[in-house]
Amino acid sequence: MKLKDVPELKNSILDLPSKEKDKLLLRLINKDETLVEHLHFQLLEDENDLQDRVKNIYEKIDLQFEKSHHLINHININRSHRQLLLTLKTLSGIVNYHVQITKDKVSEFELRKYIIQESFSRYPYLFETYTTGDNAEKLYNYQHGRLKLIFSIFNKFHEDLKFDYQNDIDEINTFLRKTPINFKLQ
Repeated sequence: MKLKDVPELKNSILDLPSKEKDKLLLRLINKDETLVEHLHFQLLEDENDLQDRVKNIYEKIDLQFEKSHHLINHININRSHRQLLLTLKTLSGIVNYHVQITKDKVSEFELRKYIIQESFSRYPYLFETYTTGDNAEKLYNYQHGRLKLIFSIFNKFHEDLKFDYQNDIDEINTFLRKTPINFKLQ
């Protein structure tokens, strides 16, 4: 049953005493850990806490790449494409959760850009034009989607922020010219 389907219930809830509504609200909030963390961030944290969160995520990204490093190699390129894709999806989930909590677009852009740059710099051989196969194709399509997301965030930035990140965008574009990923960040 949805609240919008029973308008009498909605009105009754709104008519409850404030103290009782507060108790119900706290019980509901307590059932959703993400909401609790979002409210904690929004109500109790400041810019320094955001920087600490972002630093923590950078460390998680580096740790995840290090954990996956022994599985990603020149020997079995097909398996390496798949393993890198799994690693990138794991890292994307970490960033998604961060965005869900903080709603901060600048840190989202920085973290997603960092993941892309790290995957390109650590494993350039997985993005060379002669690498083919289903797993390679899946990896390229995934990276293409991530690049589109980064580009859409970048386009919404103020001109000053765009200027600050232009060198990173140029670096990514330079790498993309050598890959089968058909995408260019503007």
